[in-house]
Formats: sequence, structure tokens, C-alpha cells
Amino acid sequence: MIDKHKTQSGFTLIEMILYVALVAIFINSAIVFAWNVIGGGSKSAVEREVNQNLRLGAKRIAYEIRNAAGVISVSAEELCLLSADPARSPTKIYSSGGRLRIGWGGGGANCIGVMTNDEPLTGNLITLSSLVFADRSSGTASTNIDFSLTISATGDRQEWQKTGSLSGTAELRSN
Repeated sequence: MIDKHKTQSGFTLIEMILYVALVAIFINSAIVFAWNVIGGGSKSAVEREVNQNLRLGAKRIAYEIRNAAGVISVSAEELCLLSADPARSPTKIYSSGGRLRIGWGGGGANCIGVMTNDEPLTGNLITLSSLVFADRSSGTASTNIDFSLTISATGDRQEWQKTGSLSGTAELRSN
């Protein structure tokens, strides 16, 4: 006897197109999600770099001001401090080559000469956009220095761009 109602197994063309479309949508979603995770990690690393450089720069400036024996000169872009330690006097905080820098030593009475030691306070992945100092002292009772710094990370992609600013004021302890 011959069975006329044989069942055939397999997919129809419509089912195959539907399954391929569903798999393509799933793979596309997975790729977009992975790309966003990678981009978010890059953006987070750039933000962390900018914030760490801002905090380090501001804390070091405040530390140097608080521990200085006096202020030699204050200009908009440069601060020159007198240190109680002769090996660290004078101490100069300034901007050069797009980086926040500190120089000390040399034993001069001002910051015009060559510093014995000079090092950057910010990393090479960021650029110092603005550094401003202002003398906010009220007579001879206290010496207060106001400072503001703005740094940026620049890159070809939006995830690699970040700008941050930080301001502060520090008072010399010797007064």
C-alpha cells in the first residue's frame, strides 16, 4: 500500500526569510549595544582623565599657596611664591605648552630666572585652556590667592572631547 499523505519536513521560503530577518535584527541590536558600551567606556575614561587632572592641579596650587612664606608676584597667568625652604624658593606655577607646570629652586629673588626643577602638573592627554590667578588679599591681615583653571581633552570623536573648569581660593598660613 502507498501512503499518499507523506509529510515533508523543512522550511518554506517565507519561513526562511522570516528567520533570517529575525536573526539579522538580533545581530544588529547586539552590535549596536556593544558599540555603545565601548563608546561609553571611552567617554568615561576621557572624563576621568580631565577630572583627575583638574583635581590634582587645583590641590597642588592650593597646597603651594598655603605652605608658602609669601607671595613674590601674581599675574593673570603666573604665580610666584616665596618658600620657607631655600631649596624650593622661589616656586613658580604657570602655563607652558598647553600644560600646567610648577618650577622651583634656583635661589633667585623672583621667578624670572631658570628654575632648578620644573615639571608638569597635568598629563599629556589634555590641554590647559586657561589659567588665571588673582590676588584677593584684604590689606596686610591675610594673603588670599584666587585661581581658576580650565582643561580640555580633544579628539576626533565626540566621546574623546571633554572640557572642565575648577576654581578655588587659598590663603597663606604664614599670615
